[in-house]
Amino acid sequence: MGKGKKLMLYKQKSEKAHEKRQHGLVRILAFAAIIITVVFVGYTIISDNIKIREYKQQLAELTAQTNAVNAKNEQITGYLENSKKLEEYIEMIARDKLDFANGDEKIFYVVPAGN
Repeated sequence: MGKGKKLMLYKQKSEKAHEKRQHGLVRILAFAAIIITVVFVGYTIISDNIKIREYKQQLAELTAQTNAVNAKNEQITGYLENSKKLEEYIEMIARDKLDFANGDEKIFYVVPAGN
């Protein structure tokens, strides 16, 4: 075999080896890209589910608060529609919230004994 033919065969082998290395590198990069994508999608799904759970809990709390306010509004509306009930409501607020009493009543405060 001549020197030129050997050189040509060596060149062909070298080119094939180079192509195999490039092909292997492309495979590794593609696999890495797939792994990164899977991790990113998994992280996104998990974090979104956590946020959804938190928002559902917040919604339940706000719904309970809204229901309590609506019940109180219905109670006040009932008092406002009946003048006798309105007087009772005003008296209840004065006693409970403002610590008022009728003229013939005395208010006693219980003070705990000191040490």
